[in-house]
Parts: sequence; structure tokens; C-alpha cells
Amino acid sequence: MNYLIAFSAGLSFLFGVGEFLRKNASRQIQVQGFLFLFAAFFQFHTYLTCTELYQLVPHLYLVHLPFTACIGSLLKHYFSELWNESPNKNEFSYWELVPAFLVLSLMFPFYISPADEKIAIHKAYLERGVPLKFQIIILLAVLPIFYSAYYVFSNMFLYIRWESFKKSAHLRLVGLVVGFGALVSAIGVYTLFFHARHGLQIVSFFLSCLIISVYILRQKSPELWGEVQRIVSEEKKYQTSQLGSFDLEDLHNRFKHLMENKKVYLDETINLEKLAKQMNLSEHQLSEFLNSHLKKSFFQILNHYRIKEAKTLFANFPEKNILTIAYEVGFPSKSTFYDAFKRELGQSPSEYRKNLKK
Repeated sequence: MNYLIAFSAGLSFLFGVGEFLRKNASRQIQVQGFLFLFAAFFQFHTYLTCTELYQLVPHLYLVHLPFTACIGSLLKHYFSELWNESPNKNEFSYWELVPAFLVLSLMFPFYISPADEKIAIHKAYLERGVPLKFQIIILLAVLPIFYSAYYVFSNMFLYIRWESFKKSAHLRLVGLVVGFGALVSAIGVYTLFFHARHGLQIVSFFLSCLIISVYILRQKSPELWGEVQRIVSEEKKYQTSQLGSFDLEDLHNRFKHLMENKKVYLDETINLEKLAKQMNLSEHQLSEFLNSHLKKSFFQILNHYRIKEAKTLFANFPEKNILTIAYEVGFPSKSTFYDAFKRELGQSPSEYRKNLKK
């Protein structure tokens, strides 16, 4: 287990250095780099402690705690890029460093104590458990991580529908990684207060699994973050949508019935207002449905169905005049018919009819 912890420390360190070596690294990439470096420091400290090698460098003992207190804030800012598109909303605040400063202040007498005293205190921990003072300090360092997990999941519930969460493997992976991180922290708190001898080692083992899993995910799905951002952006648009209370599949079926069965497009006077009334929608709702879900404007769809009908008439009634067909399918003039036909099929109605005869 100790070798796995050491391996994950090295892997996390390489991750962190790699993020800072990127050209034109964004702030999010820099935050990611700090997260990996702090995780590497935590794992390295655990390795030294569990193998008794800390006795060679006793002044490193528990030095990781102030950095651990910063991880929660870093996680919050890392994931805030998903929810807040405005950079001003994601600026760091000095208040977020308060837990780290408190931990540093409370631990300072220990940090400046002699090496022999540090070693003696650690050996006493193994026999009698962690003193209450240190339990409170460690808990203070871990609490921001729980807050960051709460932040991520509360925003997921706020912006993302359960249906979308079930459909997207990318979202489930993000939720799993964050949830697993919070679970590891909870295990650490439990072992801390119940004097489990190998509590730190257990936490670092699970953290090793998490770091290695992140590595595999990055190799397998390098587009993971971009895909999650895209989904969240779409979900936020849905939140402000006027179609939130409608069944989109039902709307699509009703629209299809009007166009394909009733052929409302044959009415020369049909417009967005008339069609919206027939569907019991407002004009804005119908326009949003067509543009967002069918990816076409009202007139694009209208002309598509009219030209489709014109093609059928050309095939079944070759003797009919082109202008007559234009009027029959709902076009108000020959020019609009020609323009729409050429835009849809890349050729004029007369050219289409000639090619049809051939």
C-alpha cells in the first residue's frame, strides 16, 4: 500500500508540473496544477509518516495541513468555471484563505518545536490517539473540502435536470469523482476521531485510487471537461426556457401532425402566430421550439414542407404549370417559390422538372 501511495504522489506531482508547463495556461489549468501539487504533497507526507522515514526530516511532519486547507477553495474555483461564465464571479477572495491561516497559526508552535519533540509526539499519537487540539485543527483543514463538494452537488441539482444526469456519462463521472473525494475526507474524519491507527494510510490509499482514476479518465476522455461545460451551458439555457413545463416529444408530435397530416403549410396566409394558436403556444414558445429543438426557423421549415409537396406534384402531374404548383403548395408568388426551391435543392423548379423527365 505504501508503494502505491508513493507512486500516486509522483504521478500527481508530474500532473501538477505538467499543468504549469503548458503554454498560455488558463487560470483553471493553474488551479488544476495547484490541486495536483497539493495532493502530491499530502501523499508524500503520508508515505514518510507510514514508513517512519519522517524521522529523517521531522520538520516536514504535518506541514501539509495548511495546504490541505486550501484544497477546498481550489476545488470550488475549479468547478465554478462550469456554473459562472463571467470571470469576475470566479475571482479568489482573501476570505477563502482564512482556514489555511488559522491552521498555520494554530500549528505554528508545533512547527517551530525541536525535531525530537515532534518525533516523541508522533509516537504518542500511535499509542493514545490524536489529541483534541490536533483533531480540531485537522477538521478545520478538511471542512473546506466538504463545502466544495456541497457547492458542486448543489449547483448540479440547481442547473441540471435528473434526466440529463442519467443520460450523460460525463456528468456522472464528475459526480462520482467529487463524491468519492468527499467520501475519502469523511473516512479521514471518522478515523481521526475514533483513533484508527492506520487512518491516514487508508485515506491516502483511497486518494491514490482517485488520482490514478483521474489519470485514466484524462487518457480515455480528454474532452471530458469540455463536454461537461457544453451540457451545463445547455441546461442553463433550459432553465430560462419558456418550454420548461412542456413535453417536447408531445410538441414535436403535434407539430408533425399539423404539417404532415393537416398540411397547414398549404395555406398561403399561415404565419407563426396562426400556427402557435393551433398548437396552444405563444409565438415566442413556438419560435424557441423550432430554433432550439428542430434547429430551423419557422420559414425554413415552412418552405421545406412546401417544396417537398411541390416535388410530389412535379412527379405526379408533369403537365401542371410551375406557377400553379407554386400557388397550390402555399407560395404567394413565383419569385419566392423559385428562390426557396433553389436554396433547398440547388436548382430551379424548371431544371428539376427537366431532370425528373430524364
